[in-house]
Amino acid sequence: MSDPRPDPTALLALPLELCARIQASMDAGFNASLIARAEAIAPKQFDAVRLPLVHAWLQHLPEPAAVWARLFAYRDAVDEPLARSVLGEALIQALKSANALQSTNGQLRASLRLMPFAGLLLGSDEVDARFDPVMGPGATTFELWRAVEISDSPRVLDIGCGAGSLALAAARAGAREVVGVDLDPRAVAYARFNAKLNGISNARFEAGDLSAPVAGQRFELIVSQPPFVTQPASVAATTYLHGGRRGDELALRMLSELPPLLGERGRAIALFDSADDEALIDRLTAAVNDPTLRIIAVAAKGLGADQQALGYASTSHSKLGPDYAAAAIAYREHLRELGIERTRHVLVLVERPDSDGAPRFSARVDTDGARLHDAAALTQLRRALDAAALPDAALLQLSVRPSPHALFVHERSLAGTCDDRLRIRFEGGHASDRELSEAAAALIEILAQTHTLTEAVEHYAQMCRATPEQVAASVARFVRESLVNGLLVLERQ
Repeated sequence: MSDPRPDPTALLALPLELCARIQASMDAGFNASLIARAEAIAPKQFDAVRLPLVHAWLQHLPEPAAVWARLFAYRDAVDEPLARSVLGEALIQALKSANALQSTNGQLRASLRLMPFAGLLLGSDEVDARFDPVMGPGATTFELWRAVEISDSPRVLDIGCGAGSLALAAARAGAREVVGVDLDPRAVAYARFNAKLNGISNARFEAGDLSAPVAGQRFELIVSQPPFVTQPASVAATTYLHGGRRGDELALRMLSELPPLLGERGRAIALFDSADDEALIDRLTAAVNDPTLRIIAVAAKGLGADQQALGYASTSHSKLGPDYAAAAIAYREHLRELGIERTRHVLVLVERPDSDGAPRFSARVDTDGARLHDAAALTQLRRALDAAALPDAALLQLSVRPSPHALFVHERSLAGTCDDRLRIRFEGGHASDRELSEAAAALIEILAQTHTLTEAVEHYAQMCRATPEQVAASVARFVRESLVNGLLVLERQ
């Protein structure tokens, strides 16, 4: 069987004027806004179910950007005269030569995927290619990029870069130098093509296993979204999808290679799924195995085993036929054997503290829903954990306030059949909802109305008919726990 995938080496050889024509599609409206409108059509459905509606919507749009989206984002067939009027004959022929466009019965279909991301236009393989595809930006890429902050022109490493999405976004955002590494040489060729396509010159890409191509080098920022899907024995392994028998083995091996790569004040951010169990933070800590580093894991709700089985099977069998059914059953039985009924979607931060006296710790913070922290929330969490590690006397010198995302809810049974309940609900899944005792609710109200923790201790002591010295330890304990779980945030000094 011939390889149906595009030849990224041939794409890399495209003349600059044809790269400019592809890039100009973004100015014509083939951008993140158009993709967002298309993705809002029957969201969370398999492509086999939703794409006919997406195609129909795009076919009714008169603008040229819809033709680009039909061909390169949503796998639709486009009549050759219409495609020629938008792309131009020279680009069509060049893409045909690179096996990125195929002509059948007067229609064109693309095996090249083009996707807007972070102001870039990135090429990759189709996700359901019959051969192991090179991945472009997907849902996890957007999630991880939200958590990344590019400051002070850092030197950046992208481990498992795929088509170069995060590496090139970092380069565009102001990184001084960017290196992307990937096991698949086709991924490296794609990343180099995407750098050329977007006019980026401060990024280089190397092929090799995890960090092997950059051994001995150090970076201020490392990003990675390693494959994390479990692999049943009956399912052929793929580079882009499977992370080992349990799913997180490759991610844990990547974490084990981080310590020698992190420069002074270096930071690594990774995103992957792992089994939802109490041993999660222990697995991460054991993998990093360096007591001089801090590890923070933000864990959001992942998928149940049934959803995982259906979703993973559909990536290889998008037509949802008998092969899909067999693969779905194989995934489900495999997860049952492993005892994995649900995963956690985990954003892992590993960092070298900026001073010898800064606390070292491993911490796990769970959030309700599936939404993870963005860069601002991650910075706030790091400050909160630093404060929580302080001794009581130092902690009580700080100023805190209730989270702006927290809502105080008082529930009362109208039938008088149960006691009143006090709880905190967080908007947008910023933290986990929780019930409060009457004492905790009273202390939250005091903290909302006072300017310093010292003042709050005095008010709480009066309420309890005690001295400040008698309640200081309990207030400090409550503040420490509430900073970690997101109920309280530090006032900026």
